[in-house]
Amino acid sequence: MALTDPLRDLFTSEVCDSLRKRQATSEEVSIRLRIIEADEAESGTTDDEDRRRSLLAYRRAWVAYISASSASGMLNGDRGADLRGRLRGADSNQFRSAMAECMSCWLLSNQMHLLLNPDEPGRGGKKLDMRVCINEAWVGVEVKAPFREHPKPPKGKSTVTWCGDDSDKIAECLKAANKQFRDDGPNLLVIVPTLRLMLFSRRHDVVCAAYGENRICIPVDPLRGQVGPTEVKFSPNGKFLNPTGPNERPLKLDGLPAYRRISAILCIEEKVTQKYSLTDLPLFSPDGEEIKRWRSLYSGADNDPQIDHNVMVFHNPFAYHPLSEDTFERYPQLVRSGDEMTWTDGYGTKA
Repeated sequence: MALTDPLRDLFTSEVCDSLRKRQATSEEVSIRLRIIEADEAESGTTDDEDRRRSLLAYRRAWVAYISASSASGMLNGDRGADLRGRLRGADSNQFRSAMAECMSCWLLSNQMHLLLNPDEPGRGGKKLDMRVCINEAWVGVEVKAPFREHPKPPKGKSTVTWCGDDSDKIAECLKAANKQFRDDGPNLLVIVPTLRLMLFSRRHDVVCAAYGENRICIPVDPLRGQVGPTEVKFSPNGKFLNPTGPNERPLKLDGLPAYRRISAILCIEEKVTQKYSLTDLPLFSPDGEEIKRWRSLYSGADNDPQIDHNVMVFHNPFAYHPLSEDTFERYPQLVRSGDEMTWTDGYGTKA
């Protein structure tokens, strides 16, 4: 299925007209339409031009994702009909999940150069999203797109305060995928999150869901009336490490954790990058020439925004079928090192 302009072929005028009827009540649908219909040839005021260039960056990324999916056969047959339907529909959750699958296909096939097949059976006669060949073995792949809306300021306010993390959303993905994967081969869970904070800079959320978290422990001796000393201990209560249920009974007869079908988690996040950003604006320019030079660089054709990607991998130390670290060597990985899980890029969190 060859596509000349994947977005125009996928989002026909009829599809766009249908989406336009929903854009008044859905900001996400409105943004989606602006990306689809962004035009390389248009120009406008400086503010309009900045918005247009950002929209075009996302449009080019979507073209790459959908082109990779087409080349891999993911848009063919019944599976392709379902994927196209979710991409074209007004439901934002369905659209996010579908585009996440296309992005995952692009990363695995185009960037990592893995052989990809959209046909892979899961448990109970159901299908997984795809499979890839790693070291001559087929690896089942399931893609999840957890979402949590950014907190919005109350009416009349410009700021908002919130607390907590999004580890519960990651735990939901792990729980769902573990039910879908089979036991007889390696499996890769791909997470494409849209959460309150970028996971790449807040890796704790995945660590907490998959491995556990640090807890403050205060020993108390009621007989002697003594308290302390206070300690910080790691609690292995995440899906990959926890061997017991809520009643403290073993989850498995062998005493090992229950979540062993998932070999690893691969997380992908989009980010907008530019060669020259707003932070490059000089704070002081006596004759104004330095500011003029910066504005020229910022507005230049070689400073178009680009969609880059943060990618990281979390390995399961108790997986039935582990995946080789070498496959993901270009990305930060949380790997087993003795009795600990450590980051290959020196990031501080350990498990």
